[in-house]
Amino acid sequence: MNLFINGSNREQNCSKIINDLKSEKCNIINLANKDIKFCLGCNACAKKLKNHCVLSDFVTTTIYKSILEADNIILVSPVYMSQVSGLIKSVIDRLNPFYNHNSLKNKNIYLILVGQASYNDNIEEINAISSWLGGVSEWFSFNFEFLDYFESGDIFKVSNVKVADKKYNKKIESIKQTIGI
Repeated sequence: MNLFINGSNREQNCSKIINDLKSEKCNIINLANKDIKFCLGCNACAKKLKNHCVLSDFVTTTIYKSILEADNIILVSPVYMSQVSGLIKSVIDRLNPFYNHNSLKNKNIYLILVGQASYNDNIEEINAISSWLGGVSEWFSFNFEFLDYFESGDIFKVSNVKVADKKYNKKIESIKQTIGI
């Protein structure tokens, strides 16, 4: 099963990409407007806790279970301040129980980024984000692959990723092939 995690606060470009990628055997989690608490850094998850975390929120009630059931996890995030969205970052911070319980070992985690600037204008940010998440993957022992970057255009001029990114359809088909959809 494929799990798509939408890290956008808006239901536009990231949602469009996910809708064009989804198949029958997939689960979609939209992080917008969900109760997502910040990691406390208490490290209680290193113990054999029943729920893996002392916090109780959308992450512990829904996301953890969905991640455990998924074969492929596809993170789709806008680029904000040269990084993934705060929603995605907060979820990644909360994955510490999976490290302590070795639950992500050999899982496939993919990343799709969406930004206003062109690929060439955002190459440093793309490389930095990919490098960071690649480092996290080594720590957790999951397989990480950066899939693609979509240009969404200036939200005040073009707010449709399919219009702004001239290679949109080709990229969607390539991603489907890579993750086996």
